[in-house]
Amino acid sequence: KDTSEEFLRKNYVDRMIKRVMEKVENQYYEGKKEFWKLIWKSEEKEPVWNKDPTEEMLKRGWLVQGPTKGKWFYRPQAAAILRAMERIAIEEILKPLGFQEVIESHIVPFEIWLRTGHLEGMPGEIYYVCEPKTRDIGEWERFIDLVKITKEVPEEELKKMISIPKAGICYAQCPVIYWSLRGRTIADESLPLLIFDRTAISGRYESGGRHGIERVDEFHRIEPVYIGKPEQLIELRKKLIERYKRVFNDIFEIEWRMAWVTPWYLQQAGKITEAGEHYGEGVVGTIDFEAWLPYRGDRENSKWLEFQNLSILGDKYVRAFNIKAQKGELWSGCTGIGLERWMVVFLAQKGLDPENWPEGFRKYLNKLPDGIKIL
Repeated sequence: KDTSEEFLRKNYVDRMIKRVMEKVENQYYEGKKEFWKLIWKSEEKEPVWNKDPTEEMLKRGWLVQGPTKGKWFYRPQAAAILRAMERIAIEEILKPLGFQEVIESHIVPFEIWLRTGHLEGMPGEIYYVCEPKTRDIGEWERFIDLVKITKEVPEEELKKMISIPKAGICYAQCPVIYWSLRGRTIADESLPLLIFDRTAISGRYESGGRHGIERVDEFHRIEPVYIGKPEQLIELRKKLIERYKRVFNDIFEIEWRMAWVTPWYLQQAGKITEAGEHYGEGVVGTIDFEAWLPYRGDRENSKWLEFQNLSILGDKYVRAFNIKAQKGELWSGCTGIGLERWMVVFLAQKGLDPENWPEGFRKYLNKLPDGIKIL
């Protein structure tokens, strides 16, 4: 069929060919395991118990499941533990390394995810946001009438009154951080740029993969992002690992390990090796931190939980947002801190009784609140 001038001008033909090639490559990689190489492990620790902390907190009334699937209401005891995790991350890792706090929006427009690849990479995991077509209360009169009469949501009427989504709830905070620097040149004196957000709550549709507070649709993250020269980020990674080891060894006293991982989609695209080949193997990519969960079984045969990671991503995102240095190459990376996962790995090994918690942790939370007495 005839192709329009716009079709040719916007280079759709080349993109269609590239997409077909991607689908062929995807068939080759389907079923292949993600690369995983152990690089460090702690000494074995004797756990206090072997129970699922989420189930036990539910029994004690510390948590309430809902109000929608994959969400939780944290009562005072659970909230206190989560906030202790946040304080530890900030006081023991981010502040000592010079990270500065920023505050960003919870809602991310599609234009940002088009640059980062989220819309093509995980469209089925995004919570989409719709705007009302109008604020005019008169236009909403029929909707209001139906709600008042039926005491239900008239879904067909609602569809008429909302716009097609043009944004979604935060998936991870780093895209908006990069967006805030789009088209800018960062002064050498600000490099490495070390910033973090802890306000935007992440939403990810997990469907059937939900479990406890560690695999949820809504969770609380601190997102540290770093932008700098390659040598600066390589040195920063060493310092971050030292700080993480202090927290997990000396404050949490948990059994954990680190592994070098390369997501299959980056292996496939060759992006990891291309970006970091000048600096040698094991520079650009991700280190996963995994912990043993005794309630899943013995340490040798059960699946450990990935509860932290640390990535150097090369120039992928600074290039996508046209962020530049005064001179030379610029890279970026992130090390998202999932507070629920920190909480789960700690409680799975150390239990819910503060008397059994390590002294280092009790400096941050020595006593739990009384909570709410339900009759």
